[in-house]
Amino acid sequence: MRTPVSEEGPAPVRPEDLGDDDLGRLARYWFELAAEAGGVPPRSAFDPARIERLLPRLIVVEHVGGQDFRYRLLGTEVDRFTKARYTGKRTSEIEGHGPGNRIHALYVATLAFECPIGMALPYVGRSTVCTAVRQIAVPFRSGEEPDQIVSLIEFVMKPNVIPRLLAASDRRLI
Repeated sequence: MRTPVSEEGPAPVRPEDLGDDDLGRLARYWFELAAEAGGVPPRSAFDPARIERLLPRLIVVEHVGGQDFRYRLLGTEVDRFTKARYTGKRTSEIEGHGPGNRIHALYVATLAFECPIGMALPYVGRSTVCTAVRQIAVPFRSGEEPDQIVSLIEFVMKPNVIPRLLAASDRRLI
């Protein structure tokens, strides 16, 4: 079963709704850490080895104040799908990534609600075979307040597309 995420914008994902897909795996891991921490877990509790196969599609974001976030890390698969390299850049430095953008709203909601937040949206990027993305974001803290986010993206492909069977020139765009 796929973990349901809102198509209307960022919305909380409840533990009882988690599927056996990768979005559900990340959220289930976060709920486990949150139970141990008694709330939003510290970033130091996050062990990438526990979700190793998800790493190519992970994004790590930090809140740097106000409405601004910095992309600390983008997984290799995310990098292939994006229009540019975002690692190290602030959302305020990237056109269309600040307030008013749905992904920015996902980050804001994740810190505000202090729980997993999910959403689905149409894909806008360079790939000719990706049609949409499903995303879940989970909060972490480096101090007392949540200030970091780990997010997982699932790229939804056109029917019958198998990336490894695409021509090499097309593969670098997905």
